[in-house]
Amino acid sequence: MTALRVFLLLFVFATAMRGQTAHVISKDSIITLQKGAKELFAKRKFNEAIRYSERALKHASSIKNDSLIAEAYCTLGMVYIQMQFKDRAIENFDKAIVYFTKKNNTKRLMQIHSDIGYYLFKNDQADAAESHLKLGLALSKNFKADISSIKPKYYIGQLFLSKEAYDKAKDCFQKVIAYCNDNPNYLPHHDMLQGAYYFSGKASFLQGNLDEAETFYKNTIAICDASHKEHLEVLSLAYQDLTKIHAAKGEKTAELEALAKHIEAYENFSLYKKEKLLSEIVLKYGIDEYEDRLEAIEADQETKELYIDNFQRLTTILVVILVILVLLTGVFYLNQRARVRTNALLSGQNKQLIEAKKRIENVSKIRTNFFSLISHELRTPLYAIIGMTNLLLLEKPEKFQEKYLKSLKFSGEHLLAIINNILQMNKVEASKTKAIEENVDLRKNIKNVITSVNFLVKENRNIIEVKIDENIPSQLLGDSLKISQILFNLLDNAVRYNMEANIRLRIKQVAETAETVVLKFSVKDNGLGIPQQKKHVIFENLEKGIILTEDNGYLDLGLGLSTVNNLLKVLKSKLHLRSVLNRGSEFYFELELRKVEIASMEEDVEIQHKTYNFKDISVLIVDDNAVNGLLTQKILERQQIQTKVVLSGFSALDIIEKQKFDLILMDMFMPKLNGLETIEKIRENNHDIPIILLTAMEVSDAYAKAVNTTISGVISKPFEPEMLYGKIDDVIHQASEE
Repeated sequence: MTALRVFLLLFVFATAMRGQTAHVISKDSIITLQKGAKELFAKRKFNEAIRYSERALKHASSIKNDSLIAEAYCTLGMVYIQMQFKDRAIENFDKAIVYFTKKNNTKRLMQIHSDIGYYLFKNDQADAAESHLKLGLALSKNFKADISSIKPKYYIGQLFLSKEAYDKAKDCFQKVIAYCNDNPNYLPHHDMLQGAYYFSGKASFLQGNLDEAETFYKNTIAICDASHKEHLEVLSLAYQDLTKIHAAKGEKTAELEALAKHIEAYENFSLYKKEKLLSEIVLKYGIDEYEDRLEAIEADQETKELYIDNFQRLTTILVVILVILVLLTGVFYLNQRARVRTNALLSGQNKQLIEAKKRIENVSKIRTNFFSLISHELRTPLYAIIGMTNLLLLEKPEKFQEKYLKSLKFSGEHLLAIINNILQMNKVEASKTKAIEENVDLRKNIKNVITSVNFLVKENRNIIEVKIDENIPSQLLGDSLKISQILFNLLDNAVRYNMEANIRLRIKQVAETAETVVLKFSVKDNGLGIPQQKKHVIFENLEKGIILTEDNGYLDLGLGLSTVNNLLKVLKSKLHLRSVLNRGSEFYFELELRKVEIASMEEDVEIQHKTYNFKDISVLIVDDNAVNGLLTQKILERQQIQTKVVLSGFSALDIIEKQKFDLILMDMFMPKLNGLETIEKIRENNHDIPIILLTAMEVSDAYAKAVNTTISGVISKPFEPEMLYGKIDDVIHQASEE
């Protein structure tokens, strides 16, 4: 019995000793595995490092050693970082943090938070990086003697610099500099001190503190060791920014010296990077590894020789397949050559089409500019002709003189209508005209159109009859100006080419909905009619070479009907013709206009011959054309307005500095300093004087050019005096209210 007890005691003791020995051996083997993993990681043999770390992790988990588990996860995280597997790296680091936290290993937690934060910062995850760095920074206070405790401050300073929080960044780097200088454990070959000086200089440079930045950069250069390869990059960057500082200060010699040193440091750093990359390649794909691979290949070769016989059986099949592939390749080659030839032909044709398109666009642009220039140059003298004629008519001339003056005015207005048609046709064809929606009073529009052609009606002894359906609302919504232009051209044609004829203008409502009405407009005469052979060409544009022959003493250039047809296209309608030779013609079209509530319409009050009070008002007239300037002056003086005329923008700038004016009438096109440039210079001197543009351009075109200029309005030459008086009254009244 006693012998049995002794045996059992010895068995238990031996078992306990064996378990303790196994435990010690297992822990040592784990440490050995982790050491091997780190060595493989240093040699950049990542796959093998992962295998070692995973084995260490497995053994550490089996003995439930939290410290070894955390170190294994940490090693895996570092390997995955180098392999650019971000998600796996973060996952392993997070697990390491859990186990380090369980063991309350605050030093390793500080280091790992710092490393993760810097890695996230380098991968543009600023918010996550800041969170980890702040945790590392909080833990670093417990290990001030350890050099790694300053890394969170160094890394978070770079983060603040990237966020343009320059003062915070400089504060961090100053603390790093103070720590490195005061800590005996900081060694010269470390690069944090150099980096802290450089980043401090960078923050000062970005803030515009060039002198402070220069000091930091020089300190960086002073402590950098050019023989220390890791210092070359900071040295290169410091000299680069120093070059910019000297350039900003105008220090050419210092700039060139800094640039030369930057280039030298940069070239040395580039050479170092190449050597490092080459060594990594050799390390990764070195001779030893190739020898290992060769041994593996030889082993595989022995296995593969067993299958050679099977491959020989496939030789015949492969030959047949090869022949088929050769035939298919030949067919493909022939097809490809044909395709290349076709593509070359199409490419040539495309180039020709592109060149033709460019030529057409260039011709169109030249034509547009030509029409605009000609229209402007013709409207300018017409302003003088029509304006002077109006002034002479107001002077109560003799009866025979009045007749001549009215003929002169009619000719001028007729020429102006032709110019307007040219400009309108050009704008429509250039797609610059769009339909607008505004109030339309058909009865008033027709009254104005009849007034415009009344002189020619009397000359040709015609009679115009107007019929408008009573059911048509008095107020509608549509493009009032274009409707007036269309009716004017149709009536003008009817009156001009018919002597002693009856002309009827009729507007009839042909359809109606709850929101719209459809109106049919027709202009009919009982005159000469249009020959059958000309019906298909009368709507064509002038550019197509169509010039109608002389009928009834007039030469028709085809502008009126072309303008009508183009305007109707904008309004989504079409002009139609019915004509019988020697019995007359009828032109008609339909338009859809929207209804509008009468209560919502503003009352249209005519302001003709309004009485104005322009006493003590002074106006500066700026016009390089002396005749036009004089004409404008005479028109204003009829209302007792005090005026001064200057012939250039420079003269205007001089006189407004010496004399005060209530208003400026500014011509747009003047040599050397045009109207818009003159206005900009006036506004630069804080002059808020009202300015009205007087221009031979159309009002819409003038406003488009003056979109960035502060003006009070635009009046297009020629104009009726009442229009100018009304505009001046509005502007002066508005200025006085302000």
